[in-house]
Amino acid sequence: MKNRSFIVHLAGIAAMVLWGMSFVWSTQVYDNLNPMTTIFLRLVVASIFLTAILFIFRLNERIQAKHLGLFAIAAMFEPFLYFIFEGYGLKNTSPVIGSGIIALIPLVTPIAARVFLKERLTPMNIVGFIVSFVGVIVMLLNKDLEFTASPLGILFLCGAVLVAVGYSIALIRLTKLYKPLTITWMQNIIGMIYFIPMFFIMEHFDPSPNPANVGDYIVPLICLGVFCSAIAYTLWAFTFSKLGASRANVYSNLIPVFTAIFSYLLATEEMTSFKIIGIVVVVIGLVLSQIKRRT
Repeated sequence: MKNRSFIVHLAGIAAMVLWGMSFVWSTQVYDNLNPMTTIFLRLVVASIFLTAILFIFRLNERIQAKHLGLFAIAAMFEPFLYFIFEGYGLKNTSPVIGSGIIALIPLVTPIAARVFLKERLTPMNIVGFIVSFVGVIVMLLNKDLEFTASPLGILFLCGAVLVAVGYSIALIRLTKLYKPLTITWMQNIIGMIYFIPMFFIMEHFDPSPNPANVGDYIVPLICLGVFCSAIAYTLWAFTFSKLGASRANVYSNLIPVFTAIFSYLLATEEMTSFKIIGIVVVVIGLVLSQIKRRT
């Protein structure tokens, strides 16, 4: 039983590692492609990859027609609306700040989960959410105790937070009906369809870059599709199915931690004392949030 619990938490951490790197990969791609093009191509890569996995290993499930509406709603939240808000938020902020705003999700989710899913939390869980969020705030401060971010970027990212909460509610319902791999495959397929008209509209005003620059973004684009839109979302659906929306979403606070580490290793941002302290506080809060009620 303990081994199974360990696997669930490991899956959640692995998803955060991949999503933490996604903020770095995304900013690399945005130097050559606009967010809408990036998202659409990312979903194309993810859909091809997941389709191959499902049919090669015969893991495909039959989707009931009555559940298509729920899939459509989930895909509308993520990847469609979420990626639009996140994409243009990242366009106006740094990877660490962008991932830090996304860490608001664990604070908002318990309220929605309590209202729509009747999930119960212990006082220690709530303390863990708050402590972890404080750690994220510390990571976003500079040496003068000031935030360095574009108001427009923050506005887009706050929209992404609200959309992610809606997705969490839909995802919990889907995990009771289908396997994580099937859910991820369907949401990527439907999400790709949603983005087709947006892709052509946006490309009309913002043409693709010079073909000579393809080598600068093709690898991070493939990584976004395979690792972040396919593998990470599958791991995330699995974690949700076992922990519930509130306890699973607190792992989102690890995203800025891994983003800060990767940004430092890739020499795109420095590792300040505030970030180090923030990382420690985030981890402490995460541990507190996962303490279960004794019966």
